[in-house]
Amino acid sequence: MLTTWSEFLVAIAGASSALTGLVFVALSINLARIIELPGVSGRAAETLIVLAGALIGSLAALMPNLTQQELGAALLAVALPTWALPLLIQIRAVFARTYHRVSLIALRAGLHQVATLPGVAAGLSLCGAFGGGMAWFALGAILSLLVAMFGAWVLLVEILR
Repeated sequence: MLTTWSEFLVAIAGASSALTGLVFVALSINLARIIELPGVSGRAAETLIVLAGALIGSLAALMPNLTQQELGAALLAVALPTWALPLLIQIRAVFARTYHRVSLIALRAGLHQVATLPGVAAGLSLCGAFGGGMAWFALGAILSLLVAMFGAWVLLVEILR
């Protein structure tokens, strides 16, 4: 079953690692500004966490000889922290009042939920909870890359405005 996914998984691993490199460049170029602005370091961490989830999840799925349930458990072990850590960062940001508008809270939280919950669904699905299996992971990985590209844009360009 997973052999049909191997090329996609390799592509996701490569794309997420390349985008992670871009985010690290953005961090190093704009570090003083990122640290200076309230909440932006949390956003950088969220971007890296989402990329790490896609990268580690795709690498886990490429491990040979895993049963479907073992892969499901491995994906859950990656997806749950990938979902929970950005959520905790965002909750802390709300309590610290680092947002200027409520719409920004909703956008940031919504993007991360959309990007990370399919990974949780993939793990649960592969463990037998419901259908969809690796299609959930594919959806989550693609959405994670899109959300991370948005985060990279903010870290590279928008913080300089």
